[in-house]
Amino acid sequence: MGRVRTVRRSPSWRIGLAATQALVGEDTLLPQERAPVEGATAPRLAEFATGRHCARLALASLDPLLAGMAVLRDPRGAPTWPPGIVGSITHCTGWTGAVVARSRGSRLGGGVAAIGLDAEPIAPLPAGVLDVVASGHERDALRRLEAERPGIPWDTLLFSAKEATYKAWYPLAGIVLTQASVEVDLSPDGSFSAVASADDAAGRPVVHRVRGRWTLGPRVVVALGVVG
Repeated sequence: MGRVRTVRRSPSWRIGLAATQALVGEDTLLPQERAPVEGATAPRLAEFATGRHCARLALASLDPLLAGMAVLRDPRGAPTWPPGIVGSITHCTGWTGAVVARSRGSRLGGGVAAIGLDAEPIAPLPAGVLDVVASGHERDALRRLEAERPGIPWDTLLFSAKEATYKAWYPLAGIVLTQASVEVDLSPDGSFSAVASADDAAGRPVVHRVRGRWTLGPRVVVALGVVG
């Protein structure tokens, strides 16, 4: 299994993170986790099982009392977490990870409102994708970043940061976003900030600001976004 670590970000909150480059067997699923994916293909079962396995390891690294807890999913397929916990799961070819944190206002104090994790293979985005997912302002910023630090897949990092932002946004707002609804500002120091905005069913604007970190691994880029 990949590394498991807990990283303290401030005196008031911390995260539990587990990640692996290998898939685990479906026999690692708890009975209540298995029911939603009965009949799925073998690759989908392995992907789902690995994500849940990472999630349970991340929970245990955050608090040993959370070890062995099932991670179910809501009607839209998003993971559901134990009371007082927020989290996110991501998987791509060759990398699966999960992150958890105490929710804001939990009985233990501190915490965050939401958290989002995304990983993408290190490769340029397919032709034409950047024009769909990035605004003119973001494309201009990418050109400056490419000139300042060439050799980094900045377009894929932008995409990953937007995905991490969406994963932090959705549990709070319950609104499906387009890529154009998320504006990301990447920094070469490994950080990013983002603003996600949309109107709710009543036409009222909903806005969440996300701060995050990005990193390059040997095979993937990983972005972590937090709503404080």
